[in-house]
Amino acid sequence: MTRTRRTGDGAAGRYPHDAVGMGTPEITTRKATPMTDHELPSHLIEGRRTPLFGLDTMPEPLAATHRTTVWATLHVDAGSVRYIDVEGASPREVRLDPGDSLVIPPNLSHEVEPSTDARFFVQFYREPHAPLVPQVEAPAQDPPPSFRRDAPWEHRGRDLDSPEEIFEMVTRQYADVAQDDLLAPYFTVDGELIDWQALILRITDYWNHVILYAPDYEIDAIEQHRHVHEGDAFTAEAFDRWLQVFIDTVEGGWTGPNTTRAKKRGTGMAWAMAQRFLGHGKWRPPQHQ
Repeated sequence: MTRTRRTGDGAAGRYPHDAVGMGTPEITTRKATPMTDHELPSHLIEGRRTPLFGLDTMPEPLAATHRTTVWATLHVDAGSVRYIDVEGASPREVRLDPGDSLVIPPNLSHEVEPSTDARFFVQFYREPHAPLVPQVEAPAQDPPPSFRRDAPWEHRGRDLDSPEEIFEMVTRQYADVAQDDLLAPYFTVDGELIDWQALILRITDYWNHVILYAPDYEIDAIEQHRHVHEGDAFTAEAFDRWLQVFIDTVEGGWTGPNTTRAKKRGTGMAWAMAQRFLGHGKWRPPQHQ
């Protein structure tokens, strides 16, 4: 285990706090009592990190046995967190206090049990040239290139609770977008359709992050659409149609708290994008008209 204590100037590392104005503390690292430590590979760089979670605010996946797909570190800001490896040759069980941190290897099942006053976050790491948001690998059966369907989607009978379910949700949505006369032209470059497979994986990355990794963490995906708007201006009708397709996709396939969160975030993102590109008050979601 690596324990970290806050210091003043000259600290070895920086871990930005979330958007609630907590500042940017500096930390330095010292070794605690040796106990089957895992060393973070030195070539990795910081990727995304979660906001500060507490017992009542941490996402459901963190409240159960779970694993990360990338290297990560758990950092305790207040209270205490009990960390338990549930597999491995030498599983760890340790209490982390304020200022402590712990290295978590990828694909190692573990549990965290925060105290009632705990505040903690998870820092993810990535390869120097890897995407900032951890990638989600496509399931073995990729969607057909034609993206054609002639029957309603089947309900999955579960929540959007895994990368595989989110991949399925995004695939269904853009299968319908690709067949929509109003929306499909926005995905055409030089007269040819874009690489749908690559697009679906990028959008899956986004939803995987905001639903599973950090539900309250804001990612500005809006500005990435500016070049599309400048080439073929968005319209109020396009926002109506996109949101309708999105809501129909989500409600038609999933049920649960993550599903509700996805609909809320999708609606909010469409509204914010319309305000930025069309102007304030030019478009509103139907439920806010």
